[in-house]
Amino acid sequence: MTERSEPHPPLGSNAQTLLRCLISSYFIAGAIGLIPGIDLLPLTERLLPPALSGPISATTIFVLAYMVMIGIWLRGAALLLGILTFWASYLRMMEQGMGTDLGVFWRDLALIGALMLTYSRSRGNSLLHKTYGRELKAPNLASPRDQLSMEEIEELFQEDFEHARAG
Repeated sequence: MTERSEPHPPLGSNAQTLLRCLISSYFIAGAIGLIPGIDLLPLTERLLPPALSGPISATTIFVLAYMVMIGIWLRGAALLLGILTFWASYLRMMEQGMGTDLGVFWRDLALIGALMLTYSRSRGNSLLHKTYGRELKAPNLASPRDQLSMEEIEELFQEDFEHARAG
């Protein structure tokens, strides 16, 4: 019996596609009104007139979930959908009180976790990472003699941090 060197083997492309379809179908069904689901109304109500907040909310969820489902801009769409879901759910919970919406908020966090799992376990299977059937690979530009010491890395980080802080 041989042991695998990987403690957790990556999901296969079929499993990854099935998970994307399952998660996205929930968001899409909620966006088109088939089930009570995630809505961005707590966010859009604050920015848009009432007549536009509902359609913009549903369209945003539908488009992002569809992008996750078909694998276009998979990581960005999953991350954005997760962040928007979290903030909308948090705002709704704060409006209505924690006791009544704790279960809904917890469900939203579980969905966000599923989206982040999709994001973190993706191995570049989306359409943007492939060109005419072959995967693009980044060249290895660093040679062993170009590697920096820990002190040099910390110094560069500090310089970048100070530059970002300044403006």
